[in-house]
Amino acid sequence: MKKLLSTITIIAILGILAAVGFFGYTKYQAVELEKSQLQSKIDDNKDDKSTNEDNNENEVNNNTTQTTSNESNTQEQSTQEENSNVVNRNNVFDYLLDDFKANGGDPSLVTFQEPTYENGHWKILANNKSGHGSYVFIVEDDGTVHDQ
Repeated sequence: MKKLLSTITIIAILGILAAVGFFGYTKYQAVELEKSQLQSKIDDNKDDKSTNEDNNENEVNNNTTQTTSNESNTQEQSTQEENSNVVNRNNVFDYLLDDFKANGGDPSLVTFQEPTYENGHWKILANNKSGHGSYVFIVEDDGTVHDQ
């Protein structure tokens, strides 16, 4: 009877040791898998970051070229305006806001964009500050304001 009891005890202890060893091994594998996944994410982020930096550098170069082009166009427009127009870049908003207020509008509720000189008149795009609705205002060379 004592031999049977000690044999069962030894088998139980070996079973517990095997179970603990198996559990520990599976946890070790899970941790290693997680490490490799995190490392691959880090590598992907590094690749994305270097790609984004290259794209940002190209964007900066393109924006610099575009700004230079816009400045020369603005200078040409300013020269054209000053020679033949009553309305120019410096006073186009004065005409627009005077007309806007005269027709009962509240300019504080509208966001106006930069004016552009097209086809002999000034074009100003605008949006409601609430995000609903948009406007296109045309200011003629004589100061007359229309909305499209």
